[in-house]
Amino acid sequence: MLKLIFLIILNFSSATIASDNLKGYQALENGEYKKALYFLSYDANLGDDKAQYNLGVMYKKGLGVPVDHNEAFAWFFLSSNKGNILANYALGHSYYKGLGIKKNYLSAFRSFKYSAMRGHPTSRLLLGNMYYHGQGVNKNYIKAHLWWRFAEDLNLNGARQNIQMLEKKMNEDERYKTEEMYKMCMRNTLHNCIEKIDKL
Repeated sequence: MLKLIFLIILNFSSATIASDNLKGYQALENGEYKKALYFLSYDANLGDDKAQYNLGVMYKKGLGVPVDHNEAFAWFFLSSNKGNILANYALGHSYYKGLGIKKNYLSAFRSFKYSAMRGHPTSRLLLGNMYYHGQGVNKNYIKAHLWWRFAEDLNLNGARQNIQMLEKKMNEDERYKTEEMYKMCMRNTLHNCIEKIDKL
């Protein structure tokens, strides 16, 4: 009987914690920013990566708090260290634009790549852009084309236009190599494919 009572109390307290976690996200969605800040700050300080990311968004966009890119960067950084894909994208954007941190294309590239490898469409597009412009990496049209193809595979607007623009600049050999690499990637995992591409 004692075990049963303990189990019921434990289940009730777990449900309460889950409900409290949702309160911050619901408040943020409803535009109740003071309430969102209260709940998300609590969870973020306990190490919850989703709360940390959302708190970063609040500071980046000035939702219920003054815009503070340094504070936003700090929360994105903490969340990204726990593997949060969106936080890695946001961190990359901060490095890329120099928001809350000194502009650093190499760090931006690494953050975008982490998210891109885990299916984040915009990160894939931005990696293509960075290869196209030679930002943080050597300029490489073949790699730019491939990352834009990977973004297009996720139905991202703009990827097709970038590909068409680039194909006009590429020579026949570059277009052939790109097509062969893309076919190799389609027969492989993205991780193995990128390992091979990175060696080019």
